[in-house]
Amino acid sequence: MPTESLTKFWPLIYSIVQEFWTITEPHIQDAAIRNDLPFELYLYGELGLDKFSIKDFQRRDPYSNPEQFERLFVRLNIKGWIEPMSDGSFQVTEKARETARFLIQAGDVQLSDFASITDQDLKRLLALLKQIVMECCLAPEPPGKWAILKRFRVADEHYPPVMQIREYLMDLFAYRDDSHLSASRPYFNDAGIVWIVLGALWKGDAFNAEQMAEKMAFRGHEVEEYDIAIQAATQLGWVEPGNRPDKFCLTAAGTRLREQAEQDTNEYFYAPWSVLAPQEMDELYELLFRLYEGLKAYRKSV
Repeated sequence: MPTESLTKFWPLIYSIVQEFWTITEPHIQDAAIRNDLPFELYLYGELGLDKFSIKDFQRRDPYSNPEQFERLFVRLNIKGWIEPMSDGSFQVTEKARETARFLIQAGDVQLSDFASITDQDLKRLLALLKQIVMECCLAPEPPGKWAILKRFRVADEHYPPVMQIREYLMDLFAYRDDSHLSASRPYFNDAGIVWIVLGALWKGDAFNAEQMAEKMAFRGHEVEEYDIAIQAATQLGWVEPGNRPDKFCLTAAGTRLREQAEQDTNEYFYAPWSVLAPQEMDELYELLFRLYEGLKAYRKSV
């Protein structure tokens, strides 16, 4: 099946993941606060919970200020959640892994009463997603498969289908990151902030350093750093001044570059989906859409 006909899947999957987050994360945060546990152990489960290091974290997230990670490592080390190793990395303790499991389960339990789709349909959706995820793990490179193999998984075959589906969709979320990093990293190397400048301008999310610092505050970069990144992208011929002094935009070359990376991302991401027959693809989309509608209704009822 041509990649173009598959591109409708990722926006739907991302929307479903957002619904899962909206339902589960407030309860995860509550459990963390009630029990005096670091919420970051839940967040960074997506980066693996065996060893923490700047190098490993940047394999999944080269866009955020690494100083944020360093500060986190200090806090977690003081509290005994991670232990320093001779190579400068930190070993994650078994206590930390069990705590992350506890927090994730505190979120998943909110899905226990989900009944907007029949159990039979959920099991069918689970079977289709499992085939794709297994194929992603076995697919030849590119993309590199760091995120999908590294992330901390909790919901296994003993969990209800809807929780297993959430887990498989997070696997695909990770594989999307693997795909995009394989497609884009050759252009920016270690200068991830330059790539998020291009992304912000390409999507129309922000048009200058001040807006980028405000709208992407979670990245931990200052206005001055975005200014430098914009200047670097301008020197590379990817960005140019816009029609106002406070506005920048992509050049034709910058637009082509960003669109090529998106095209390559899709090629990598959807290649393993060939494990499903065309009629199974149609069935998968219908079941995913029904899950999305069901989660929206369920979120409003809880």
